Parts: sequence; C-alpha cells; structure tokens
Amino acid sequence: MARRKMICERYEEGESEFGNSLDAGQYFAAVACEELPREVLRDDRSVTRGYAVGFGQWFFFPAIEPALAFGRAARMSVDCPAYGVYEAARELQFCHRHGVDERVLLLTGESVDRRPGEVEHLKRFVQGVKENAWSAHWHPPTGYITDHVNGRTLKTRRRSLPL
Repeated sequence: MARRKMICERYEEGESEFGNSLDAGQYFAAVACEELPREVLRDDRSVTRGYAVGFGQWFFFPAIEPALAFGRAARMSVDCPAYGVYEAARELQFCHRHGVDERVLLLTGESVDRRPGEVEHLKRFVQGVKENAWSAHWHPPTGYITDHVNGRTLKTRRRSLPL
C-alpha cells in the first residue's frame, strides 16, 4: 500500500483562493476542489467538514450558523469590502519530512451567504449563544438554557424561548 502524500507534497505553499491570507489559521494553502473529502479522525491526520469565511483572511467553522454570523458581522465593518462563506474541509496532517502539523483548507462550490434561509441560520446562532452564554464554542440550540457551575456544564429546566 502506497504512503499517502503529505500536504506539502500535494499543494503549493501559499496558494489561496481569492488571494485571502492564510495567517489566521496557519494554513499551508486554501484551494478549491470539486468534492470535499470525507471526515477523518486519526492520530496523524484529521479532516473536519464545515464552512470557511473569507474576507482578507480565511477562518474555518464546523457549523454554518457561526460562519454566516461571522461573515455578516465582518462585512458590517468599514474595513471589509467583501466576504464569502463556502462549504469547506480543514485537513490537518503531521508531515514526517518537516516534523510539524500542516493545515490546508479545501473549498467547494459557490458562496452560501446571502441566500434565502440565512436569517433562520442567524436566529439559530443567537439561540445557541443564548442557551450557552458562558461557552467559547457555539452549540446547536436545545430549547433549554444551560449553566456553568464550578467548571461543570448543567442543563437547567428553564426553557429558552426561540427567537
């Protein structure tokens, strides 16, 4: 069985769709592909599917709700002339040649922002934040407020009204 090529052997370093910088995610490259790879979680390689937001930099999110909210908020800045949200996969692979983890962002399809239904995604984003206000990560809404007590997450019996 042939060894899988390293990221540095498969992609050109610094290549980036739309010329966005790769610094934020420390990506080796951000390239377009026809089809996203399947998700993988191994010690030497992981692939996570989600969404990438580009506006001068590339940022990856595992869910569409925070990606759309992030892109929309960035565009409201006077410093952001344009943005796009794309289906993406973030691949992380340990490079045996360089002795470091290398990351690549794989993008596919047309931008998914500013489409019908975007407001529903933004409502879900706010609802998830409302239910998990203490968390640094977005969690899908459950219908119940959670709390953070003594380092533990507690699901309360208080219902959260949807927006």
